[in-house]
Amino acid sequence: MGINSCILHWLDELASGGAFQSHSSVLELGPQDFFFQPNVLFEIAKRRIGDVAAQAVVDSAFQPQTPFAERQAAFYSIFGLPDYASTDPYDDRSDFSLDLNVAEKAPRRFDVIADLGTTEHVFNVANVFAFTHNSLNTGGISIKVLPTLGDNTHGFYNIHPTVYFDVARVNSYEIVDFRYVNNMTARVPTEGPRTLIFANEMIQGLQSFAGCAALQEHISRTFLESLARNQREGRLGQAHNTVDYCFVATRKTLDRPFQYPGQGVYLTEFASAL
Repeated sequence: MGINSCILHWLDELASGGAFQSHSSVLELGPQDFFFQPNVLFEIAKRRIGDVAAQAVVDSAFQPQTPFAERQAAFYSIFGLPDYASTDPYDDRSDFSLDLNVAEKAPRRFDVIADLGTTEHVFNVANVFAFTHNSLNTGGISIKVLPTLGDNTHGFYNIHPTVYFDVARVNSYEIVDFRYVNNMTARVPTEGPRTLIFANEMIQGLQSFAGCAALQEHISRTFLESLARNQREGRLGQAHNTVDYCFVATRKTLDRPFQYPGQGVYLTEFASAL
């Protein structure tokens, strides 16, 4: 689990778009390590908080003696989220030792919950979505960066794109941002997530079986092209394999119990056939 330069740039884009406005607290599902270079962090932080403060954040982020929670709080403060906590039953650096397979909610609610590569490692994946809902303030933002294709030796699951839209539909979430990012580990460190499919195209495609088939063909063809390119360039090691991820930010708009969804395309197609 970790924050690479692609995720870093996406967080910057979300903050610049006002996603975290009026928010201050963030809960990481699993303490995250950093997988980006100091200069990449410095350039983003400098633009957001100025040279001196940016250098202090970089120094904190890359000095081993900095306490973990202090380091993370400094990092998230760049995006206006200085109140930091994390949960993980296996990592001693976490503030809360909660098993996401069964935990109903965090000890307190948060404005932002960051799931940057944790859900796929939790066997009871549906409970993570319920836990996130129950642990968010109304108006709060859930941000998820999870594998969707090709990372089938990494965790228990690849999370399909339809999950996010179906969960959002029945729980009245606002889709703040959605990106289908193909071949994520091949991204350039100075760039954000170059997106294969944005929310509108994905939503439209997921409304019918024909649309789903077209999306699948597009995704599969692009995946095979990425795989062939990585083979030619010798990029098939553990850290440089061909993997597609979804970057998803949703806003909780109503304070009500979490609802488990049915898959929208089946509901739509079956209803139209009646």
